[in-house]
Amino acid sequence: MGSIWSWATLTDPQQTALLEAERTLGVEYLLAFRPDEGSAAQGALARAMTRSLPLAALNDSQLECLQGLERQLETVVVAYGKPGA
Repeated sequence: MGSIWSWATLTDPQQTALLEAERTLGVEYLLAFRPDEGSAAQGALARAMTRSLPLAALNDSQLECLQGLERQLETVVVAYGKPGA
C-alpha cells in the first residue's frame, strides 16, 4: 500500500520561505507535501487540485534551490507552472 501524501503543515516562517522561493524561482506555485500527515480525503483533495497544473521546468540551479528548501522545510516541495502554459 502506498503512502498518503497531503499538504504539509507549515509554520509562518516556513510559509514565508516557501513564498520567497516561489518568487526567486519564478514559478507559479510551490506546494509542500508530507507523507501520511493527513487523511486519505486530504490526499485526494491535494491530487485533485494539482491534477491540471503542469510541473514547472527548472534548470539545475533552480533544482538545487528547491532541494535546499526541501531540506530546510523537511518536506517534499513540488514546483508547478501556469495551467495551459
